[in-house]
Amino acid sequence: MTLQPPTSDFQPPIHLVGRVIRAGQAAGEALVSPQPIGFLGGVDPETGMVIEPGHPLEGQCIAGRVLVFPGGKGSTVGSYTILRLARSGHAPAAMINAQSEAIVAVGAILADIPMVDNIDITKIRSGDWVTVDGEQVQVSRTPPSTLYPPPSNFQPPKEELLFLKLGGSLITDKTREETALPEAISRLAEEVAEALAARPALRLVLGHGSGSFGHVAGERYGTRRGVRDAADWRGFAATAAAAQRLDGLVTAAFWQAGVPVWSIQPSATARCRDGELVALDWRPMAEALQRGLVPLVYGDVALDEVRGGTIISTEEIFAWLARRLKPHRLVLIGAVPGVMRSDTDQAGEAQVVAEITPQQLVGLEAILGGSHGTDVTGGMLAKVRTMCALLEELPDLQVRLISGQVAGLLTRVLCDASLEVGTVIRSGAV
Repeated sequence: MTLQPPTSDFQPPIHLVGRVIRAGQAAGEALVSPQPIGFLGGVDPETGMVIEPGHPLEGQCIAGRVLVFPGGKGSTVGSYTILRLARSGHAPAAMINAQSEAIVAVGAILADIPMVDNIDITKIRSGDWVTVDGEQVQVSRTPPSTLYPPPSNFQPPKEELLFLKLGGSLITDKTREETALPEAISRLAEEVAEALAARPALRLVLGHGSGSFGHVAGERYGTRRGVRDAADWRGFAATAAAAQRLDGLVTAAFWQAGVPVWSIQPSATARCRDGELVALDWRPMAEALQRGLVPLVYGDVALDEVRGGTIISTEEIFAWLARRLKPHRLVLIGAVPGVMRSDTDQAGEAQVVAEITPQQLVGLEAILGGSHGTDVTGGMLAKVRTMCALLEELPDLQVRLISGQVAGLLTRVLCDASLEVGTVIRSGAV
Protein backbone atom coordinates (compact mmCIF):
# COMPACT_ATOMS: atom_id res chain seq x y z
CA MET A 1 0.00 0.00 0.00
CA THR A 2 1.54 3.29 -1.11
CA LEU A 3 1.21 6.17 1.32
CA GLN A 4 1.21 9.82 0.40
CA PRO A 5 1.86 12.84 2.62
CA PRO A 6 -1.11 14.62 4.12
CA THR A 7 -2.39 17.59 2.19
CA SER A 8 -1.85 21.32 2.54
CA ASP A 9 -0.38 21.44 6.05
CA PHE A 10 2.34 18.88 5.32
CA GLN A 11 5.95 20.12 5.30
CA PRO A 12 8.97 17.97 4.46
CA PRO A 13 10.98 16.92 7.52
CA ILE A 14 14.18 18.73 8.49
CA HIS A 15 17.27 16.53 8.83
CA LEU A 16 19.99 17.55 11.28
CA VAL A 17 23.21 15.80 12.29
CA GLY A 18 24.84 16.28 15.67
CA ARG A 19 27.27 14.64 18.06
CA VAL A 20 26.19 11.60 20.04
CA ILE A 21 26.32 12.05 23.81
CA ARG A 22 24.24 8.97 24.62
CA ALA A 23 23.43 6.68 21.71
CA GLY A 24 19.86 5.54 21.27
CA GLN A 25 16.59 5.94 19.45
CA ALA A 26 13.56 7.92 20.56
CA ALA A 27 10.72 9.99 19.16
CA GLY A 28 8.26 12.45 20.60
CA GLU A 29 6.89 15.96 20.61
CA ALA A 30 9.51 18.66 21.04
CA LEU A 31 9.57 20.95 24.07
CA VAL A 32 11.98 23.79 23.32
CA SER A 33 13.60 26.20 25.76
CA PRO A 34 15.66 29.16 24.56
CA GLN A 35 17.42 29.21 27.95
CA PRO A 36 19.62 26.65 29.75
CA ILE A 37 17.94 24.32 32.22
CA GLY A 38 19.12 23.74 35.78
CA PHE A 39 17.78 20.35 36.81
CA LEU A 40 18.55 20.55 40.54
CA GLY A 41 15.83 22.78 41.94
CA GLY A 42 14.57 23.61 38.47
CA VAL A 43 12.76 20.38 37.60
CA ASP A 44 10.66 18.28 39.98
CA PRO A 45 12.07 14.73 39.68
CA GLU A 46 8.79 13.15 40.80
CA THR A 47 6.52 14.88 38.27
CA GLY A 48 8.77 16.12 35.46
CA MET A 49 7.40 19.66 35.89
CA VAL A 50 9.70 22.65 35.36
CA ILE A 51 9.49 24.58 38.62
CA GLU A 52 12.21 27.23 38.25
CA PRO A 53 10.47 30.60 38.74
CA GLY A 54 10.53 32.73 35.61
CA HIS A 55 11.93 30.02 33.36
CA PRO A 56 10.35 29.93 29.87
CA LEU A 57 9.19 26.35 30.53
CA GLU A 58 7.92 26.96 34.06
CA GLY A 59 4.80 24.86 34.65
CA GLN A 60 5.39 22.54 31.70
CA CYS A 61 6.08 18.82 31.92
CA ILE A 62 9.16 17.36 30.22
CA ALA A 63 8.07 13.72 30.65
CA GLY A 64 8.01 11.83 27.37
CA ARG A 65 8.97 14.91 25.33
CA VAL A 66 12.08 15.49 23.26
CA LEU A 67 13.63 18.22 25.39
CA VAL A 68 15.52 20.81 23.32
CA PHE A 69 17.61 23.47 25.08
CA PRO A 70 21.00 25.21 24.80
CA GLY A 71 22.63 23.29 27.65
CA GLY A 72 22.60 22.77 31.38
CA LYS A 73 23.37 25.07 34.29
CA GLY A 74 23.67 25.00 38.04
CA SER A 75 24.81 22.26 40.39
CA THR A 76 26.44 19.05 39.20
CA VAL A 77 23.89 17.24 41.36
CA GLY A 78 21.55 17.98 38.46
CA SER A 79 22.93 14.82 36.82
CA TYR A 80 21.32 12.77 39.58
CA THR A 81 18.08 14.73 39.24
CA ILE A 82 17.95 13.48 35.62
CA LEU A 83 18.50 9.94 36.90
CA ARG A 84 15.67 10.40 39.42
CA LEU A 85 13.41 11.58 36.60
CA ALA A 86 14.10 8.34 34.77
CA ARG A 87 13.45 6.24 37.84
CA SER A 88 10.12 7.96 38.51
CA GLY A 89 9.04 7.52 34.89
CA HIS A 90 9.10 11.27 34.13
CA ALA A 91 12.28 11.64 32.10
CA PRO A 92 12.28 13.18 28.63
CA ALA A 93 12.23 10.74 25.72
CA ALA A 94 15.45 12.32 24.42
CA MET A 95 17.53 15.47 24.90
CA ILE A 96 19.02 17.77 22.28
CA ASN A 97 21.50 20.53 23.13
CA ALA A 98 23.18 23.26 21.18
CA GLN A 99 26.30 22.61 23.25
CA SER A 100 26.27 20.06 26.02
CA GLU A 101 28.21 20.24 29.27
CA ALA A 102 29.02 17.71 31.98
CA ILE A 103 25.84 18.04 34.06
CA VAL A 104 23.38 17.08 31.36
CA ALA A 105 25.76 14.71 29.55
CA VAL A 106 26.42 12.65 32.69
CA GLY A 107 22.72 12.67 33.54
CA ALA A 108 21.80 11.37 30.09
CA ILE A 109 24.39 8.60 30.35
CA LEU A 110 23.32 7.58 33.87
CA ALA A 111 19.63 7.61 32.95
CA ASP A 112 20.11 6.04 29.50
CA ILE A 113 18.37 8.89 27.71
CA PRO A 114 19.29 9.32 24.01
CA MET A 115 21.10 12.63 23.62
CA VAL A 116 22.87 14.63 20.92
CA ASP A 117 24.43 18.08 20.82
CA ASN A 118 26.01 20.39 18.23
CA ILE A 119 22.51 20.89 16.86
CA ASP A 120 21.10 24.19 15.60
CA ILE A 121 18.17 24.21 18.01
CA THR A 122 16.63 27.24 16.28
CA LYS A 123 15.46 24.76 13.63
CA ILE A 124 13.18 23.06 16.16
CA ARG A 125 9.95 24.45 17.60
CA SER A 126 7.82 23.25 20.48
CA GLY A 127 5.18 20.91 19.09
CA ASP A 128 7.37 19.55 16.28
CA TRP A 129 7.60 15.78 16.04
CA VAL A 130 11.26 14.87 16.54
CA THR A 131 12.99 11.55 15.97
CA VAL A 132 16.48 10.94 17.39
CA ASP A 133 18.48 8.02 16.01
CA GLY A 134 22.11 8.13 17.07
CA GLU A 135 23.57 11.33 15.60
CA GLN A 136 20.60 11.79 13.25
CA VAL A 137 17.76 14.14 14.18
CA GLN A 138 14.62 14.41 12.06
CA VAL A 139 12.16 17.24 12.68
CA SER A 140 8.65 17.10 11.27
CA ARG A 141 6.30 20.07 11.24
CA THR A 142 3.41 17.74 10.45
CA PRO A 143 0.74 18.13 13.16
CA PRO A 144 0.19 15.11 15.49
CA SER A 145 -3.19 14.43 13.86
CA THR A 146 -1.42 13.58 10.60
CA LEU A 147 1.23 11.30 12.06
CA TYR A 148 -0.76 8.51 10.49
CA PRO A 149 -1.67 9.72 6.99
CA PRO A 150 -4.52 8.00 5.16
CA PRO A 151 -3.98 5.35 2.51
CA SER A 152 -3.32 7.07 -0.80
CA ASN A 153 -6.47 5.58 -2.30
CA PHE A 154 -8.72 6.27 0.69
CA GLN A 155 -12.06 7.88 -0.08
CA PRO A 156 -14.78 8.35 2.55
CA PRO A 157 -17.58 5.87 1.79
CA LYS A 158 -20.29 7.29 -0.46
CA GLU A 159 -22.76 5.06 1.34
CA GLU A 160 -23.86 5.84 4.88
CA LEU A 161 -21.05 5.28 7.35
CA LEU A 162 -22.24 4.51 10.87
CA PHE A 163 -20.30 3.99 14.10
CA LEU A 164 -21.96 1.57 16.54
CA LYS A 165 -20.85 1.05 20.12
CA LEU A 166 -22.13 -1.81 22.28
CA GLY A 167 -22.05 -0.62 25.88
CA GLY A 168 -20.18 -2.65 28.45
CA SER A 169 -23.24 -2.62 30.69
CA LEU A 170 -25.21 -4.31 27.91
CA ILE A 171 -22.80 -7.12 27.03
CA THR A 172 -21.46 -7.83 30.53
CA ASP A 173 -22.71 -7.87 34.10
CA LYS A 174 -20.72 -4.88 35.38
CA THR A 175 -21.34 -5.90 39.00
CA ARG A 176 -19.57 -9.27 38.57
CA GLU A 177 -15.98 -9.47 37.41
CA GLU A 178 -15.41 -10.86 33.90
CA THR A 179 -19.02 -11.95 33.47
CA ALA A 180 -20.09 -11.70 29.84
CA LEU A 181 -23.71 -11.92 28.71
CA PRO A 182 -23.35 -14.23 25.68
CA GLU A 183 -27.06 -14.30 24.81
CA ALA A 184 -27.18 -10.50 24.62
CA ILE A 185 -24.00 -10.38 22.51
CA SER A 186 -25.36 -12.99 20.10
CA ARG A 187 -28.72 -11.25 19.75
CA LEU A 188 -27.05 -7.92 19.01
CA ALA A 189 -24.78 -9.58 16.45
CA GLU A 190 -27.81 -11.08 14.73
CA GLU A 191 -29.58 -7.71 14.68
CA VAL A 192 -26.53 -6.11 13.07
CA ALA A 193 -26.42 -8.91 10.51
CA GLU A 194 -30.10 -8.31 9.69
CA ALA A 195 -29.49 -4.59 9.18
CA LEU A 196 -26.51 -5.22 6.89
CA ALA A 197 -28.57 -7.71 4.87
CA ALA A 198 -31.41 -5.19 4.54
CA ARG A 199 -29.03 -2.33 3.69
CA PRO A 200 -26.06 -3.72 1.74
CA ALA A 201 -24.68 -0.21 1.19
CA LEU A 202 -24.39 0.49 4.93
CA ARG A 203 -20.80 0.71 6.15
CA LEU A 204 -20.16 0.06 9.81
CA VAL A 205 -17.41 0.67 12.36
CA LEU A 206 -18.14 -1.41 15.44
CA GLY A 207 -16.91 -0.84 18.98
CA HIS A 208 -17.66 -2.17 22.42
CA GLY A 209 -16.99 -1.21 26.01
CA SER A 210 -14.90 -3.32 28.37
CA GLY A 211 -17.61 -3.77 30.99
CA SER A 212 -16.73 -6.00 33.92
CA PHE A 213 -13.57 -7.13 32.14
CA GLY A 214 -11.36 -4.07 31.52
CA HIS A 215 -13.13 -1.70 33.92
CA VAL A 216 -12.80 -3.94 36.96
CA ALA A 217 -9.13 -4.66 36.24
CA GLY A 218 -8.46 -1.00 35.52
CA GLU A 219 -10.07 0.06 38.80
CA ARG A 220 -8.08 -2.54 40.74
CA TYR A 221 -4.75 -1.27 39.42
CA GLY A 222 -5.62 2.42 39.01
CA THR A 223 -4.49 2.28 35.39
CA ARG A 224 -6.53 5.26 34.19
CA ARG A 225 -4.70 7.53 36.65
CA GLY A 226 -1.23 6.46 35.52
CA VAL A 227 1.41 3.75 35.49
CA ARG A 228 4.56 4.32 37.54
CA ASP A 229 6.26 1.20 38.88
CA ALA A 230 6.63 -2.48 38.01
CA ALA A 231 3.40 -3.43 39.79
CA ASP A 232 1.51 -0.75 37.87
CA TRP A 233 2.88 -2.02 34.57
CA ARG A 234 1.75 -5.54 35.40
CA GLY A 235 -1.68 -4.09 36.11
CA PHE A 236 -1.55 -2.21 32.80
CA ALA A 237 -0.89 -5.48 30.96
CA ALA A 238 -3.54 -7.32 33.00
CA THR A 239 -6.13 -4.68 32.10
CA ALA A 240 -5.23 -5.01 28.41
CA ALA A 241 -5.54 -8.78 28.62
CA ALA A 242 -8.96 -8.54 30.29
CA ALA A 243 -10.22 -6.20 27.56
CA GLN A 244 -8.91 -8.59 24.91
CA ARG A 245 -10.73 -11.54 26.47
CA LEU A 246 -14.07 -9.78 26.13
CA ASP A 247 -13.19 -8.67 22.60
CA GLY A 248 -12.55 -12.29 21.67
CA LEU A 249 -16.07 -13.22 22.77
CA VAL A 250 -17.61 -10.33 20.81
CA THR A 251 -15.57 -11.14 17.70
CA ALA A 252 -16.62 -14.80 17.80
CA ALA A 253 -20.31 -13.93 18.23
CA PHE A 254 -20.32 -11.55 15.26
CA TRP A 255 -18.59 -14.05 13.00
CA GLN A 256 -21.12 -16.67 14.11
CA ALA A 257 -23.85 -14.25 12.96
CA GLY A 258 -22.13 -13.78 9.61
CA VAL A 259 -20.73 -10.26 10.22
CA PRO A 260 -17.15 -10.03 8.85
CA VAL A 261 -15.54 -8.16 11.74
CA TRP A 262 -11.82 -7.46 11.95
CA SER A 263 -10.77 -6.80 15.53
CA ILE A 264 -8.11 -4.07 15.63
CA GLN A 265 -6.30 -3.61 18.94
CA PRO A 266 -6.20 0.13 19.81
CA SER A 267 -3.29 -0.11 22.26
CA ALA A 268 -0.93 -1.25 19.50
CA THR A 269 -0.72 2.30 18.12
CA ALA A 270 -2.54 4.60 20.56
CA ARG A 271 -0.58 7.35 22.27
CA CYS A 272 -1.91 9.70 24.95
CA ARG A 273 -0.71 12.84 26.64
CA ASP A 274 -1.91 13.20 30.22
CA GLY A 275 -5.01 11.12 29.53
CA GLU A 276 -5.87 12.66 26.16
CA LEU A 277 -5.64 10.56 23.01
CA VAL A 278 -3.20 12.32 20.65
CA ALA A 279 -2.30 9.60 18.13
CA LEU A 280 -3.90 6.42 16.80
CA ASP A 281 -3.24 4.70 13.48
CA TRP A 282 -6.62 4.78 11.75
CA ARG A 283 -5.41 3.44 8.42
CA PRO A 284 -6.40 -0.18 9.17
CA MET A 285 -9.98 0.95 9.81
CA ALA A 286 -10.07 2.87 6.53
CA GLU A 287 -8.65 -0.12 4.68
CA ALA A 288 -11.14 -2.48 6.32
CA LEU A 289 -14.07 -0.32 5.18
CA GLN A 290 -12.75 -0.26 1.63
CA ARG A 291 -12.46 -4.06 1.63
CA GLY A 292 -16.01 -4.62 2.83
CA LEU A 293 -15.04 -5.59 6.37
CA VAL A 294 -16.38 -4.27 9.67
CA PRO A 295 -13.52 -2.89 11.78
CA LEU A 296 -13.98 -3.62 15.48
CA VAL A 297 -12.34 -1.57 18.26
CA TYR A 298 -12.81 -1.50 22.01
CA GLY A 299 -11.87 0.37 25.18
CA ASP A 300 -8.23 -0.41 25.86
CA VAL A 301 -5.04 0.69 27.57
CA ALA A 302 -2.65 3.15 25.93
CA LEU A 303 0.85 4.47 26.48
CA ASP A 304 0.88 7.99 27.88
CA GLU A 305 3.72 10.52 27.61
CA VAL A 306 2.94 11.98 31.04
CA ARG A 307 1.24 9.21 33.02
CA GLY A 308 3.23 6.32 31.58
CA GLY A 309 0.04 4.49 30.72
CA THR A 310 -3.70 5.07 30.91
CA ILE A 311 -7.05 3.77 29.66
CA ILE A 312 -8.94 5.10 26.64
CA SER A 313 -12.67 4.60 26.26
CA THR A 314 -14.44 3.42 23.13
CA GLU A 315 -16.07 6.86 22.88
CA GLU A 316 -12.65 8.52 22.87
CA ILE A 317 -11.49 6.15 20.14
CA PHE A 318 -14.67 6.78 18.16
CA ALA A 319 -14.18 10.54 18.47
CA TRP A 320 -10.63 10.22 17.12
CA LEU A 321 -11.77 8.04 14.23
CA ALA A 322 -14.81 10.20 13.47
CA ARG A 323 -12.65 13.25 12.84
CA ARG A 324 -10.90 11.28 10.11
CA LEU A 325 -13.51 8.89 8.69
CA LYS A 326 -16.42 11.38 8.88
CA PRO A 327 -19.36 9.08 9.78
CA HIS A 328 -22.93 10.18 9.18
CA ARG A 329 -24.26 8.69 12.41
CA LEU A 330 -22.94 7.38 15.71
CA VAL A 331 -25.13 5.04 17.76
CA LEU A 332 -24.39 4.14 21.38
CA ILE A 333 -26.47 1.21 22.58
CA GLY A 334 -26.63 0.41 26.28
CA ALA A 335 -28.66 -1.11 29.07
CA VAL A 336 -30.83 2.01 29.53
CA PRO A 337 -33.22 3.72 27.08
CA GLY A 338 -30.93 6.70 26.54
CA VAL A 339 -29.45 9.45 28.68
CA MET A 340 -31.34 9.33 31.97
CA ARG A 341 -32.05 12.18 34.34
CA SER A 342 -30.81 11.46 37.86
CA ASP A 343 -33.91 13.18 39.26
CA THR A 344 -37.34 11.56 38.91
CA ASP A 345 -40.83 12.45 37.74
CA GLN A 346 -43.91 12.56 39.97
CA ALA A 347 -44.28 8.80 39.72
CA GLY A 348 -40.75 8.37 41.03
CA GLU A 349 -39.33 7.10 37.73
CA ALA A 350 -36.20 8.35 35.98
CA GLN A 351 -36.86 10.06 32.66
CA VAL A 352 -35.03 9.93 29.34
CA VAL A 353 -33.56 13.19 28.06
CA ALA A 354 -34.92 13.30 24.52
CA GLU A 355 -32.41 15.73 23.01
CA ILE A 356 -29.09 17.28 24.02
CA THR A 357 -27.03 19.96 22.30
CA PRO A 358 -23.56 21.15 23.31
CA GLN A 359 -25.12 24.46 24.32
CA GLN A 360 -27.45 22.68 26.76
CA LEU A 361 -24.79 20.47 28.32
CA VAL A 362 -23.73 22.75 31.18
CA GLY A 363 -27.29 23.07 32.39
CA LEU A 364 -27.87 19.31 32.16
CA GLU A 365 -24.69 18.05 33.84
CA ALA A 366 -26.15 18.21 37.33
CA ILE A 367 -29.08 15.94 36.44
CA LEU A 368 -27.43 13.38 34.18
CA GLY A 369 -27.25 9.86 35.56
CA GLY A 370 -24.05 7.98 36.19
CA SER A 371 -22.94 4.43 35.47
CA HIS A 372 -24.30 1.15 36.78
CA GLY A 373 -21.30 -0.77 38.07
CA THR A 374 -17.61 0.00 37.78
CA ASP A 375 -16.64 2.46 35.04
CA VAL A 376 -13.14 3.94 35.18
CA THR A 377 -13.71 6.20 32.17
CA GLY A 378 -16.35 8.41 33.74
CA GLY A 379 -19.75 6.88 32.98
CA MET A 380 -22.60 8.52 31.09
CA LEU A 381 -21.60 12.12 31.76
CA ALA A 382 -18.15 11.53 30.27
CA LYS A 383 -19.75 9.93 27.20
CA VAL A 384 -22.06 12.88 26.64
CA ARG A 385 -19.22 15.38 27.10
CA THR A 386 -17.08 13.52 24.56
CA MET A 387 -19.90 13.44 22.02
CA CYS A 388 -20.74 17.15 22.51
CA ALA A 389 -17.10 18.09 21.98
CA LEU A 390 -17.08 16.01 18.80
CA LEU A 391 -20.22 17.74 17.51
CA GLU A 392 -18.52 21.11 17.85
CA GLU A 393 -16.15 19.88 15.13
CA LEU A 394 -18.60 17.73 13.12
CA PRO A 395 -21.92 19.59 13.29
CA ASP A 396 -23.59 17.35 10.69
CA LEU A 397 -23.06 14.22 12.78
CA GLN A 398 -26.06 12.68 14.55
CA VAL A 399 -25.40 10.82 17.81
CA ARG A 400 -28.13 8.61 19.25
CA LEU A 401 -28.19 6.65 22.50
CA ILE A 402 -30.69 3.79 22.65
CA SER A 403 -31.59 0.73 24.66
CA GLY A 404 -30.23 -2.66 23.72
CA GLN A 405 -32.83 -4.37 25.88
CA VAL A 406 -35.60 -4.06 23.28
CA ALA A 407 -35.38 -6.90 20.77
CA GLY A 408 -35.22 -5.69 17.18
CA LEU A 409 -34.70 -2.00 18.03
CA LEU A 410 -31.07 -1.99 16.94
CA THR A 411 -31.96 -3.29 13.47
CA ARG A 412 -34.63 -0.61 13.11
CA VAL A 413 -32.28 2.20 14.16
CA LEU A 414 -29.52 1.01 11.84
CA CYS A 415 -31.96 0.92 8.94
CA ASP A 416 -33.80 4.19 9.66
CA ALA A 417 -31.87 7.35 10.56
CA SER A 418 -35.13 9.24 11.15
CA LEU A 419 -36.43 6.90 13.86
CA GLU A 420 -37.01 9.02 16.97
CA VAL A 421 -36.06 6.88 19.94
CA GLY A 422 -33.79 7.23 22.96
CA THR A 423 -31.65 10.35 23.24
CA VAL A 424 -30.36 12.25 20.23
CA ILE A 425 -27.34 14.56 20.55
CA ARG A 426 -27.21 17.20 17.84
CA SER A 427 -24.97 20.17 17.23
CA GLY A 428 -27.78 22.68 17.67
CA ALA A 429 -26.31 24.72 14.80
CA VAL A 430 -28.86 26.63 12.77
